[in-house]
Amino acid sequence: MYFHQLLLLIIHKFHGERSSTAPFYLLKGKKSGQTIQDVTYFKLHPFFSLYPKLSLDEYNGEILTLLKEGYIEEDKSIINLTEKGTMHINSMRDPQFNGWLYRGNEHMFWSRIALVIQTLSHFEANVHRYVPNQKNPDIHRFVKGYLFSRDYKSAEFYTNFRQQLLQLLENTKFENIHREIFVYRLSGYGRSGLTWEQLARYYNRPLLDIKLLFIESLHIALSIIHNEKFPDLLPLTKNVEVQTPLTESAMKTYQLIQKGHTLEDIAAIRFLKFNTIEDHIIEIVSAIRNFPIYSYISNEQVDKVLKISNSLQTKKLKAIREHVPHLSFFQIRIALAKGEGANG
Repeated sequence: MYFHQLLLLIIHKFHGERSSTAPFYLLKGKKSGQTIQDVTYFKLHPFFSLYPKLSLDEYNGEILTLLKEGYIEEDKSIINLTEKGTMHINSMRDPQFNGWLYRGNEHMFWSRIALVIQTLSHFEANVHRYVPNQKNPDIHRFVKGYLFSRDYKSAEFYTNFRQQLLQLLENTKFENIHREIFVYRLSGYGRSGLTWEQLARYYNRPLLDIKLLFIESLHIALSIIHNEKFPDLLPLTKNVEVQTPLTESAMKTYQLIQKGHTLEDIAAIRFLKFNTIEDHIIEIVSAIRNFPIYSYISNEQVDKVLKISNSLQTKKLKAIREHVPHLSFFQIRIALAKGEGANG
């Protein structure tokens, strides 16, 4: 199973320092200080918010399967790979996700391109009445504006769009299964896209695998499209990339910091706990590389923490603090976030 491989890879990257629920919150895209911090600490950006609809029951079932099959082991709620699990991920291809950048917005791109293709296929067949394959009115408005901005009824536009789409799918970043699932999901004149269940039966693979391979195909497509070669596809990617990696709450804290407020002031102004504001700082440091941290920790202290972390091969705060007891856990978290952000 592809999902099993991804889970094993994520668990491997946690280096036995997180509980069995950490991968779940990562894949769901939980906007907590801990999960955001882990993304940076363990370089897990590709997998963040990869599958927001994943249910806890579904996830726990997959974890239980991995435990039963001997791919992972659990000790006091901490999970790690077994030798069998390590061998399994060593044989897998590199996944091509960028969850941190898209955070589910890849589906907006898909909805747009799917409706454009359906519309063009019906116009080519001279059929002007059909049931749109997308229900979202925002998608309808976007596609209508996109088509009216072009001579979409012309043979030239249709030909150019088709050629660009074919060129996109011919890119070697795609595997055949990516191309096939992408195309099989499309609807057009006289043709309905296959459902997830139909695809799962066709490939004899779990439903979750099919959905993840589809998401991967969209991430690959978005990574390829650029203005020179795909002038008619590029507009469909508008606002798909997350403009700011900060959560809404962290952004409000960041704006107050820029106005000169202290962390204590911000906690009072926003009626939030002080440790929540500290979580926001970790998120800000992780996301904004040039964010000044000198008011919280010196560069020398950052270097000291990173050397200890590398020497001990751990991100565990308690283990690191034993060697720098004069620093707070908050300062150590900043150092780790700053260091991994710079390295990643």
